[in-house]
Amino acid sequence: MRVDFVKAVTNVLRRDPRSMLITGDLGFMAFEELGSLLGERFLNAGIAEQNMVGVAAGAALTGVRPWVYSIAPFATYRCVEQIRNDVCLHDLPVRIVGNGGGYTYGVMGSTHHAMEDLAVLKSLPNMQLFFPCSNDHVATAVEKLAAISGPAYLRLGISAFTTDCPVLAENPDTLTRQYARRDPSAAGLTVVGAGQGVQLALAALKNLGLDTLNVDVFGLARYPWDFAADTALRASVEQTRRVLFVEEHYGAGGMGESFVAALPGLSSFRLLSACYSKGQRYGSPRFHMQQCNLTPDALRAAAVELLEGVS
Repeated sequence: MRVDFVKAVTNVLRRDPRSMLITGDLGFMAFEELGSLLGERFLNAGIAEQNMVGVAAGAALTGVRPWVYSIAPFATYRCVEQIRNDVCLHDLPVRIVGNGGGYTYGVMGSTHHAMEDLAVLKSLPNMQLFFPCSNDHVATAVEKLAAISGPAYLRLGISAFTTDCPVLAENPDTLTRQYARRDPSAAGLTVVGAGQGVQLALAALKNLGLDTLNVDVFGLARYPWDFAADTALRASVEQTRRVLFVEEHYGAGGMGESFVAALPGLSSFRLLSACYSKGQRYGSPRFHMQQCNLTPDALRAAAVELLEGVS
């Protein structure tokens, strides 16, 4: 998603002279052209993420609209105090971009995995979260971030199970996408993926016949939720009352917890999420997801189990 982000944010920075980009010494072979274009509006803050966020907040107080960029764990965990105190409490238009959500940086280990980033930031005042479902979703998310007046976080990542699947419908306001429709005359299931987590469901759709199980499949990309605007998703949940939620994030504090809390009255809810164990081994993103049993096969099996319970 990084390439798509650079293209999209370049368009924003070209047309908005108030905006600037600050990087935490990352973006090699990606930001060179952008740096030349922006001149003084491009700043490499060095490996000093806490200072980077403080500088961005100070710039925002003068009327600048900064974007700050680093890999996801460094852009979030390392400077959460500065994000809270300097950006969120003052409701400043600072856009924090974290590349490498989930297990994207696989073999580099847990220090480079971003498995709690959404949980950490969603509790902060005024913060909005954006987590595109796929590469072609990034530009729309960037335009939404550019338009809002307060703090925001953009989570970029690469799914280990990326699959091309047509989008049946997209809500331009909430960024929610629908990838599969069930037969409403029969009992069914609502499958929901947060950001790149929906790629597991799409892989199951394409390769495992998930669509034969009478499911709706949605990809969510923005929090806080706006279920009043997401009429198709809300109707699906109200009709099926069974939800299978998947996210490349730890379950505690994740999007699944927030989803089920916002939509009470479900007869069944299953969460597929990442997990951690002290003795885990390290490898590719796919290896980590298989180690967590976070795979298209596991998703299809969970869907079958939930549908077997339909009375």
